[in-house]
Amino acid sequence: MERRHWKVILIVGIAFHVLAAFMMPLGLDAHVHVTYVTDEMNDGEGHLEWGKLRQESTEGSIPEETPSDGKWFAWHLIIQIWFTVFGTSVGALHALSLGIGLVCLSTIFLATKYLFNEERALEITALASIYPPLIRATGRFYQESAILMIVTIATCCIIKGLQNRGDNRWWIFPAIAMFVIASFKGMPLWMPLLAVGGLAILQRVSVNIVGYVSLALLMEVFVVYRNGVSPLTIDIFVALLASSLGAIIFLYFAVLFARPSPEIQDNDSFLLQKGTYVILASLIGWVAGLWVSEANFSGASLFDTLLTLRNNPRYLTLLFVPLLYIRFLNDRTYRLISEESSRIAYLFIVGMIATNIVVLSLSTGERGTEVIGEQLNDEIEEHQDILFISDSNVAMHRMYSMHLTLDPQSDKTNTAIWRTAESGWEVELQQCEALKNIHWIVVDYTGLDETPEGWKSVEIDRKSSINPGYQLLVWAGESIRCT
Repeated sequence: MERRHWKVILIVGIAFHVLAAFMMPLGLDAHVHVTYVTDEMNDGEGHLEWGKLRQESTEGSIPEETPSDGKWFAWHLIIQIWFTVFGTSVGALHALSLGIGLVCLSTIFLATKYLFNEERALEITALASIYPPLIRATGRFYQESAILMIVTIATCCIIKGLQNRGDNRWWIFPAIAMFVIASFKGMPLWMPLLAVGGLAILQRVSVNIVGYVSLALLMEVFVVYRNGVSPLTIDIFVALLASSLGAIIFLYFAVLFARPSPEIQDNDSFLLQKGTYVILASLIGWVAGLWVSEANFSGASLFDTLLTLRNNPRYLTLLFVPLLYIRFLNDRTYRLISEESSRIAYLFIVGMIATNIVVLSLSTGERGTEVIGEQLNDEIEEHQDILFISDSNVAMHRMYSMHLTLDPQSDKTNTAIWRTAESGWEVELQQCEALKNIHWIVVDYTGLDETPEGWKSVEIDRKSSINPGYQLLVWAGESIRCT
């Protein structure tokens, strides 16, 4: 493929990032992080004030403050600084996300040009610009672009460190990067130390495919057990298979264009490849473990969880650059598209572009709770609580997705409580105990068959395209509720 074609792809990719930032709603995880941040900006301590994300009951929530306990410190600090400068709003967050996405692409270009040449830098940056997980990260303010940016710099330093073994300064940034990424993902800071120890041991032994599969399975069992879930289930193997399939699609097809791994002759490439494969196996197990854990927490089947959290293999995105740098190091003439693989490479490129067009045109994501939250911000009064009706597997996440627009400064007294449609919430409303302060009912797109007595439907501002299943109800009885 000629240079001018890669330039066109890069321009198209950047346009995708801009459109995603303007068109996609913030992701569910993004809303949760923002809730922690706005609460910390308000009172100095970051909490989820409406209850834990993972409730013991599968039919409803108990409103109680849940602290962040210092998790995600680095990620939350970035958001807090941005909000302090540009204000707390959905628009400000989209601008930050777009900025991170574009800086990530710039970092990939500059690092590749520094290590190799401008031609390869253009090719890999153009490919990254149309890579669907990165575009989704920009649109929904996920961490993948920020992490890939850090990993790209760290990989560049590792390569220079391997090439200049007497100069230990190159290893400073990779060491810091491990702890920053761990903080981004809310992991204990002892895990990077454990990972370094494991990498050091595995670099000294020969590891085959069986070893990598065993490592992935071990990591999955670790994640599941750490989350308090029994690993003695067939779901362990099903989830591991699904995660491996995700790795094939997200990395082997979309990044390497299904080209087989070449024979590694360069020693630096061999060391980088071994470390990358260890991380890959660990991530495959990590994603599988999250799926099994979430299925257990939500009471849903593993299949439903896989469908709901089908984009979780995006965590593998951090290996985008290392996988290509291995091949660039090993073969200085390596090109992303070879004569032998040109047809399938063009097919994958067209497929990724088409995927982005379809997503941006037809299914950018649900934003109903964002819209309703903004409307409630103008209408809700002090001490009027909200009942959130949802049968979603991630109902608590969806409930928190209206927090930023409802209470951007996190200084209101309103509380939201979740119930499923079949939980008997109608009886609870009449009993005036746990739900005694409920004045508003928000029904997500799973819908509600009929409006309960004493409540009336409020017209939702549908300037933004949202699912018609969303409903907003307000108490309209002749007397005050629960007097």
